[in-house]
Amino acid sequence: MPDRDVKLLPVGEPSLALQSLERGIVDAASFSMPALLMAKRKGFRELVDYEKLGIVYPYNTVTTLRPTISKNPELVDKFLKVLIEGIAIFKTNKGKSLSVMRKYMRGASDDILEETYQYTSGELEQVPLPSLEVIKSALEILSLQYPQAKQTDPNPIIDPSFVKAIDQSGFIRTLYNK
Repeated sequence: MPDRDVKLLPVGEPSLALQSLERGIVDAASFSMPALLMAKRKGFRELVDYEKLGIVYPYNTVTTLRPTISKNPELVDKFLKVLIEGIAIFKTNKGKSLSVMRKYMRGASDDILEETYQYTSGELEQVPLPSLEVIKSALEILSLQYPQAKQTDPNPIIDPSFVKAIDQSGFIRTLYNK
């Protein structure tokens, strides 16, 4: 049982998790790109690949409270447009993207930055609709600590209406046709 057989420690951002692994504070850590590549380069072995096992791990979702949506839908719309524009810039301007990555991923070599860019560019969706599978996975993880999460219907948790409206307006198409 994950809650009894091992002790899970939140150690913070990936660079701290990698330091904890290097110093022997933890025996294993969960990584995404580029920390996964950096750990491999330091000699650590990958034990589990969530994607190959078909496990959806919720690590990059955007959430807000329903009152925020109802009280300030313009804020939600503006935020999503900025996020979508950032995705478009990342996917269409590799030089700028690598420059920003280099700035914030201190210590990452050029080959790690390149591999991270290629992987991330392929993973990012032009139209980032919320995923029912991600919510189901998150509820499954939560149910280990909060059993009532298993009975939660994931459908009302997601709201694709904002992203769909932005897409239907032509906003996304114009970002990629400049």
